[in-house]
Amino acid sequence: MITNKRILAAMLAAPATLAIAAPAQAQVSGIASANPTFVVANSKALTAAHQQISTTYKSAFDQMQTRRQALDTEIKPLITQLDTNKDGNVSDAELTAAQTAKNPAIERIRTAQTNAQNDLSRLSNPAARAELFAIESVLRQYEPAMMRVVNARKISVVLSPEVFQYAPDSADISSAITAEIDKTTASVSIQPPANWQPSRETLAIQQQIAQAAQIRAYQQAQQQGAAARPAGTPAAPATATPKPAEPR
Repeated sequence: MITNKRILAAMLAAPATLAIAAPAQAQVSGIASANPTFVVANSKALTAAHQQISTTYKSAFDQMQTRRQALDTEIKPLITQLDTNKDGNVSDAELTAAQTAKNPAIERIRTAQTNAQNDLSRLSNPAARAELFAIESVLRQYEPAMMRVVNARKISVVLSPEVFQYAPDSADISSAITAEIDKTTASVSIQPPANWQPSRETLAIQQQIAQAAQIRAYQQAQQQGAAARPAGTPAAPATATPKPAEPR
């Protein structure tokens, strides 16, 4: 029998990038693999929930964007103070010099970032809780959907993708499980009961979905940056990015 502990183990083992590419829908010799994060993230129910969350909590998202812009406005002149050679970047050497000299701008940046993070957390909590509840609702459908696929395809064993040293794409039945969930669960609620708390499995999936989104955003930014640069122009080095002290 598949237990929640086994589902959690599979999620923790699976890298977030597995939630990006869609695997094939078959098994090999009775052995298959499945990624619960991919299954939940690509379900129609969670997609619909995200759309509903975007509408329901639009005001909070707008406030978050405004707060981020306010933080940028607040710390921009402080970062400029650290840029002693006025080249538009704060180098490691400039940051170290400012820390050695106990430049008050360092502490002001840290305080501004901490205050902004607290405000952003407060504003994002209701939407995050709604997403967690939707994820958990979809996750409850995972095991019965998986068993329908297992029985239909006469699969003997379902493992985490990381267990295999090699397996063809056809070994992954994640998309087939997602399709089974879509047949029975077109939508889920985003309104958790007042005393509801998310499970460890739910928290793990939300984290991996967020990580996958960050990876996609980074890849898109890299592609856009490469397209905008003239041919033969190298990308800016990582050390060129301003790096004021992060909140602790």
